[in-house]
Amino acid sequence: MNNYEQGKKARRIVSVVYILIMAVVMGGTYLSQQQKEALGQASQSSASH
Repeated sequence: MNNYEQGKKARRIVSVVYILIMAVVMGGTYLSQQQKEALGQASQSSASH
């Protein structure tokens, strides 16, 4: 393999890793937001009783 092909493969690997990391971050943010909303609704329903 020449240098161009090696660099292309390395960039592809880095981009896939970056996408995976971003997916984990976005997924964690989404789950955290859902949990906050669920806790807020639970506290509102318990306060009204």
